[in-house]
Amino acid sequence: MNINLEAERFSWGSFSKYYYFINLLVLLGTSGHAQVSPYSITPDWYFGQGGRLTFPTGSFPNSGSPTAGFKGTNTSTGVENSTSISFSNGNVALYTNTMQAYNNNPTNTTWNDFIRNFTLDGKCAGSSTGGAVAFPDPTSPSNAFYVIIGNDLTGGGCANQGISRYRFTGTGTSVAYNAGPTTIAPTSFAGEALTVGTDTSGGYFVVAHDKSTSNTFRVWRYTALGITGPTDYTVGAAVTDVSGSQSYLKISPCQDKIAYHSGGSIVVHQFNRKTGVVGSELRRILISPADYGVGLEFSPDGGTVYYSGQGNIISYVNIASGATGTVAGSSSWSMQLGPDGKIYASPPGFTIGVISNPNGGTGTYSTISLPGGGNTYRGLINLAWLSPEIPKINNTINACDVNFAHDFKNYFLSNVGVNSGTFTWNFGDSQTSTSLAPTHTYTANGTYNVTLSFKDATCGHNWSATKSVNISCVTPVTWIDFSVKNNHDNALIEWTVIEDNNNENYEVQSSEDGFEFKTIGIINPKSVQNIVQTYSFVDPSSSIGTKYYKIVQNEKNGQKTTSSTKAIISENTNSLAFPNPSNDVFEVQPSGFKNEQLSVYNLLGELVYFKELEQEKLSEKFGENFKKGTYLVKISSETDSRIQKIIKN
Repeated sequence: MNINLEAERFSWGSFSKYYYFINLLVLLGTSGHAQVSPYSITPDWYFGQGGRLTFPTGSFPNSGSPTAGFKGTNTSTGVENSTSISFSNGNVALYTNTMQAYNNNPTNTTWNDFIRNFTLDGKCAGSSTGGAVAFPDPTSPSNAFYVIIGNDLTGGGCANQGISRYRFTGTGTSVAYNAGPTTIAPTSFAGEALTVGTDTSGGYFVVAHDKSTSNTFRVWRYTALGITGPTDYTVGAAVTDVSGSQSYLKISPCQDKIAYHSGGSIVVHQFNRKTGVVGSELRRILISPADYGVGLEFSPDGGTVYYSGQGNIISYVNIASGATGTVAGSSSWSMQLGPDGKIYASPPGFTIGVISNPNGGTGTYSTISLPGGGNTYRGLINLAWLSPEIPKINNTINACDVNFAHDFKNYFLSNVGVNSGTFTWNFGDSQTSTSLAPTHTYTANGTYNVTLSFKDATCGHNWSATKSVNISCVTPVTWIDFSVKNNHDNALIEWTVIEDNNNENYEVQSSEDGFEFKTIGIINPKSVQNIVQTYSFVDPSSSIGTKYYKIVQNEKNGQKTTSSTKAIISENTNSLAFPNPSNDVFEVQPSGFKNEQLSVYNLLGELVYFKELEQEKLSEKFGENFKKGTYLVKISSETDSRIQKIIKN
């Protein structure tokens, strides 16, 4: 889905380009739970003071660890937040530390492609670790995207500015500021906590939390038709808060849960990935001692939430059981789930923390050193797990055989193949298949609505797509037999076919010379598809002379097929030759008509004997050298023609 089926591709950050692949490639943790990789080619994360992680190329799980790097120029001194977005070829389209925006030219070793200074707009979030997301504009997904920046409530350079939206356009390495800032939530909605997810149909949900005890989630929807919302969901009881202003919000990899870290509480709610509705509360824990809510992330299987304060040890809670614990040796501000099923953390200093095997809270902690003076400055990239759009059905028609495949579209409308899950194809003719890329043979012409249903192996999401396929390669009828026989003084015409349900009728046509045919009858079909049918027609005018017959079959769409041509010499009931049968010769008696002729034909219609009859003779003998068999004798004159069947023993 190739048949797209639902690939989830990660969309934010340089990561963005691939995260759209979430329902694709299977990652296996030690717990045995299958996790889908968000992408299939190398992504880069840019964050903090020039820090960088480049993940291995190819499908996951991948045994190789990401490569730590440094992007030269330090772009984010004193800024905890970062996000970025990549084009489908892997090039980073935009990086922002929520104070400035940069266009990353991959040929440059430093961040020298400055685009926009958010500080001058007074709409920045210079300190909030969760206060920015980026995603494509569904109205122009190949070359336009949004950056949304939340409140900075910590007294930073742009404190108390509400939630603002910017729009950028461009392709390749040419990205430019396009529009904004647009205030989408006022200062009174103090939403530092921002996240984003797809709506399974090409659009996106942007979600913010108001950082208040009312526990209100605010949701906007971005689609190809424009922006709707916001819609507020105030669910559950009040949320314990602290004086610290940071907060974090994340949607689970399968997009069925949303978690909020207020600093004093962790609350987890149901989330509807198709409607954006924030539903009932699934789990809540109070944090003691309370701290700033700067770290939050789901495990790959979505069953565990990890959290941290300002550089504190990383803790976790099992959503189903409520069991809690800590990750030994860990320290972090913000956290981010990687494409390899590991959770990456930002401890103070020049290292990246890594939680391996995080499903179930059983993970182990290690670190990766950042070279070249790179620093997380407390904040990793803020990325969201994204679903793909609906699958796309591809097909190649080769005569009556159709090869099917599938694709999922990523957020830049590139197609991403899916190969992990359960596939069901319905070809529209009551035939089905569970193959990844089946070939189907159609037996009748027509338009078929082909439906592909896919259930991904990790999240259990169901996806479907339908496409019309026009088949015109099938011969309207299959001719099994066609015959013409003498039946007393008539011609009995019979044919046997396998017909389709588009058959209009059969025309019975006759000719005296085999060239000029006329229709002498029309027979309607029995209209039972793919069943052997036999038809007959009697021509009462065929008692004299040679006639030719054929059947023309007419389709409802105007197509025609024609049978072969058959010829017979009809037999007259008056006796002409005797004895009949004969072991030796036959004898005929001239009638005395002028220019009378004797003609003898075999059953193939071939002339085997001819004689001009003399009027004065009483009889004419013939057939002495005939082989054994059946013949037709014809005596004709200017005014008469008679035929008889004879047998030579």
